[in-house]
Amino acid sequence: MFATPPTASQPWTPVHNHTIRPRDTLLGLGLLALVLTWGYLTPDDRPLDTQGALLATAATLPIIARRRWPITILATHATLSISYHTLDYPHDALMPPALVALYTVATTHHRLHALIANGLTCTLILCVRAIDDNGLGIDALGTLGWLTTAIVLGETTRQRNTTHAKETRQQVTDERLRIARDLHDLLAHTITTIRVQAGVAAHLVTDTTQPLDRTTIATTLDTITHACDTARAELRATVEVLRDPMPVLPNITDLGTVVRATGIDITFEHHGTPHPLPPDVEVAAYRIVQESLTNIVKHSNATTAAVRIDHTPTALTVTITDNGTNTGTTTGGHGIPGMTERAHGVGGHLHIQTDNGFTVTAHLPTGTP
Repeated sequence: MFATPPTASQPWTPVHNHTIRPRDTLLGLGLLALVLTWGYLTPDDRPLDTQGALLATAATLPIIARRRWPITILATHATLSISYHTLDYPHDALMPPALVALYTVATTHHRLHALIANGLTCTLILCVRAIDDNGLGIDALGTLGWLTTAIVLGETTRQRNTTHAKETRQQVTDERLRIARDLHDLLAHTITTIRVQAGVAAHLVTDTTQPLDRTTIATTLDTITHACDTARAELRATVEVLRDPMPVLPNITDLGTVVRATGIDITFEHHGTPHPLPPDVEVAAYRIVQESLTNIVKHSNATTAAVRIDHTPTALTVTITDNGTNTGTTTGGHGIPGMTERAHGVGGHLHIQTDNGFTVTAHLPTGTP
């Protein structure tokens, strides 16, 4: 369903875009116009002639492919810039494409590679300026400041991209865990009901001491059929709403159908004033109740069970109790850990009590009113 993402332990790896974006083309053309205009308006010691314009154009236009070959473009720009500055053309005019090239390398490459490439470029540019000006003056220090700013901005962008990539991987992981829990809760509940009812049917068929009760067998098989149909419909609904959970708590009493079919008397109680709930809280409450009832059917010899739902302005509390004496669900399995993860996932907590039966209490905050 999802493409396999990098694991959480893997660092963010920049992916170079092998296509030239239209906006990069516009950026390159805009920079070229700026460089040529700047060069003609600020002639410095040597006016921008045809040779200078060609050098400036050759050093600027490759910016169009900056995302495809970042370091190559930076090296090309630096090499042509050396020739440009050595011939004493207007130095500041070629600053904008240099800043863009440095920024791109810092953004698209790992920190070490970017620092090496950008460091060498800055060193070459400063050396040329020092030779041309017979030393590093105020202008050279200003140039260093602009170059450093571009590198720092690029590194900041790279770190932000790294953080975003980690958050994306975590979201995918959380989504997969949620899907796994949903499928586990759904299938475990249904399979348990089928197993119990199939056992009853098998016992009735093989019990030679009693007359064959066809009505009871038919009822048992109908329960199995209903459980299968319900599971299929809920599985389809689960797949359809994985990314946009729909309200399910009003249908929670439907879970009692298959529980009653196993001979357990179950009641549902609502207290407080119901109000719209966050979808993740509503789904968590529903699945906790479903898993608790599945555990009662599988592991308990209970004859009665009760589900209580308490609504408050800031929280939803669900309590599931039974009068069984044989649970065995607090050790092993995915039921209790899964319910605990669901509660923690929405900022709540789960409490288990085994005195006088089995009680599961989930307190789920719903936010401030």
